[in-house]
Amino acid sequence: MWRSVLVLVASALLLACSSDGGVGEDDSGMVFGFDSTGKPIEPKGDVKGHDGVEIPPCEADEDGDGFGEGCFLGPDCDEGNPKLNVYCPPCDYGIYEGCTCTNSGTTIDCYPDEASFIGIGECKAGEQACTDGYWGPCFGYVTPYAEVCDYLDNDCDGEIDEDVLNPCGDCSAGCNALGAGPEDEYSFKVDEDSSSGVAENVDGYIVLDSNSFSIQYIWIANSGESTVSKINTETGKEEGRYDVCSNPSRTAVDLYGDVWVGCRNDGGVAKILVHELLCEDKDGNGTIETSRDLDGNGKISGSEMLPNGADECVKFVVNPGGSCQRAMGVDKQNYGWVGAWNEKMLRRLDPDNGSVVQEISIPANPYGLVIDKNGVIWVSGRGGALLVRADPATNDVQSFTPGGSFEPYGIALDYKGRVWTGNCCSEHVAYRFDPQAGTFAKAPCQGRPRGLVGSLDGMVYVANDESNKVAVINADTLQTVSYVDLGGGRFPLGMAMDFDGYVWAVNQSAATATKIDTQTLAIVGEFPTGNGPYTYSDMTGYMLHAFTNPTGYYKHLFGGWGLRLRWTGLIVDAYLPGGTSLKVRFRSGNTEEELEQLPWSEIVGPFPPQTFPLDLMPYNLSGHFLQVEISLFASEEGTTPIVKGIEIQFDNGHGGE
Repeated sequence: MWRSVLVLVASALLLACSSDGGVGEDDSGMVFGFDSTGKPIEPKGDVKGHDGVEIPPCEADEDGDGFGEGCFLGPDCDEGNPKLNVYCPPCDYGIYEGCTCTNSGTTIDCYPDEASFIGIGECKAGEQACTDGYWGPCFGYVTPYAEVCDYLDNDCDGEIDEDVLNPCGDCSAGCNALGAGPEDEYSFKVDEDSSSGVAENVDGYIVLDSNSFSIQYIWIANSGESTVSKINTETGKEEGRYDVCSNPSRTAVDLYGDVWVGCRNDGGVAKILVHELLCEDKDGNGTIETSRDLDGNGKISGSEMLPNGADECVKFVVNPGGSCQRAMGVDKQNYGWVGAWNEKMLRRLDPDNGSVVQEISIPANPYGLVIDKNGVIWVSGRGGALLVRADPATNDVQSFTPGGSFEPYGIALDYKGRVWTGNCCSEHVAYRFDPQAGTFAKAPCQGRPRGLVGSLDGMVYVANDESNKVAVINADTLQTVSYVDLGGGRFPLGMAMDFDGYVWAVNQSAATATKIDTQTLAIVGEFPTGNGPYTYSDMTGYMLHAFTNPTGYYKHLFGGWGLRLRWTGLIVDAYLPGGTSLKVRFRSGNTEEELEQLPWSEIVGPFPPQTFPLDLMPYNLSGHFLQVEISLFASEEGTTPIVKGIEIQFDNGHGGE
């Protein structure tokens, strides 16, 4: 540090040599100066000083460095050392440039800053040599300096390129970034093609909205032929039928529209994927073999259904334990829960392979189950005549009964989180249980209430099998406000809501499903299923999304500028109050049409605990377009995450038309 001081002082003196009032030249070019009394100093010879300036000789300069008492350059702080004059460091207490040394040729490490920086980042010590009896300057050291984007730790704080990386997260020259959102270059476009279960709030941000969610399929278990029908809830057409396990009776749709199936005769559990693009080409022949409505008549028949084990959209069929599965549901982490009838056991299944990850014993035979917003499982214990509460977080189990003739069949939640069961087959009522108060209440129905479903409009719809009717009950007043007559010979068992607000009744005897308009209670249509349809569970995913785990997604398309780009980074600006989270996936292609045929990346998240920015480089995404899908997940209390903006980063280093 003292070398810097020396340079500054010397520089100041030299500047003074060319300014008025100290040192200057007369008209003849003669150098002159003034002593301490202001009298002119006459030159005594032609002595050349610094930078070619002629400096008058000084008899007081004992060490010949031009400095001394009364000398032109000023006093000398050490007349015995020609290397020191303006500033004399404390040589007795350290090694400084200009101080004397005894062993010429000796070198030592040196560093003119805090020693703690040495070895961190680019900072390193230098070398100082003893030459001709004096220590020379410190050469080769590096002290901290301002961080620049060069993949190095310039300021020696242990971090590399902090706050100086380009938007792509690197130092490349071709990086760019742009955003989508109300405060960015591009606006959000929330519509039925780009989103489900979300809406824009007053600020233009994306939030969850259960009324906007859409999965357009109902999955009906056809017990009479051991198949599952996939029916489009908008058109009523059967688009697929799957041979899975023996005597299926329960289906439960997960967060992504895929379905779990529980079977009664062989203890099997199957999972079927809803989107063909996600199905695995198991035989490697380049095509997906799966059930399709090839003739477009809205019903699967003949070779349109593949034999057992041949359909590549059946992700797996497993036996988690037990010979009869009679309850099926999905939790907010997208794991399946199945109830084994004979073993009185609930099992949690891994969504990727169906393996058992948790077991809970219960005091009744499970007939159906639902999962509330707190993750608690409610079971209609028909064998044992109990309503069972099981908490997977603690494995705590409780049971409840209203007394009397209690035969719980179907089970559902209403819009306030209360638990409903259809009571068949003696006292013809639907029971409502309030978990907060711990009390039962009942609503009378006609002819054996079986399956039932609650809706966000405050109603509960109950299938009355012997009367061939659907009862419409006010969930708060327990009053049956109306009945929908399905027609003779239907024998409805299961009930479901779709995401357009229609209610569906599964008719066992007629091998059909009836779609009902909840506003007018008019029958919209009746559509064929397989033989012996028999389903009591969440066959559309409505209960999962409306009551168990409100969730939704938004897709945004970037690109279309005529350039093939490398997509390098993603930042989602979101407010995530406690318990809420996001997940993302993405895909890239050269045309919008091509993009729709390409598979998505793996699902990344949840955020938190993961954090943005997300490095996209490992995914090798390049093309004219990038599509990003953000899934939003609510907290247990129903609090929504808020997506404010999406920033995508790209590099034109892979440019081209």
